[in-house]
Amino acid sequence: MRLLKLIPLLFIVVLAGCASSEASKEHAAMYTFPDLEQVNSIDNFRMDGWESVDRYSIIVDSRPRQSYLLILSGGLNGLNFAQGLLVTSTLGKVEAGFDSVSTLDDPMMKAQIKRIYKLKDKQQKNEIKAKIEAYDDDK
Repeated sequence: MRLLKLIPLLFIVVLAGCASSEASKEHAAMYTFPDLEQVNSIDNFRMDGWESVDRYSIIVDSRPRQSYLLILSGGLNGLNFAQGLLVTSTLGKVEAGFDSVSTLDDPMMKAQIKRIYKLKDKQQKNEIKAKIEAYDDDK
């Protein structure tokens, strides 16, 4: 009799797991850009500027007229209001899967860089920002 009471509970747990895995797949797909050039690292990185797109993505400017979209493995709260950004690097090289990003306001809260995309120009930068912001507005 006790087993019969557990069956509905197990069914609910399985459904919840499926729903959360669908949401995570949708989230991962949102931050994948097959039309952009994905790079493993940024060599000779010197940040000239940056802007947050949302809590999972930022655009950094390096060298004159070269921008990169960084997709973070975890979100950083307060990124939109941060006064400064810290990006780890080794000998001037920033690598996806190795380096991380934090804010000056909370340097101990770090998010690993999951993917790096090279942006061609300002138009592409604006298109990507609009796409991510539109996704956020749908939520």
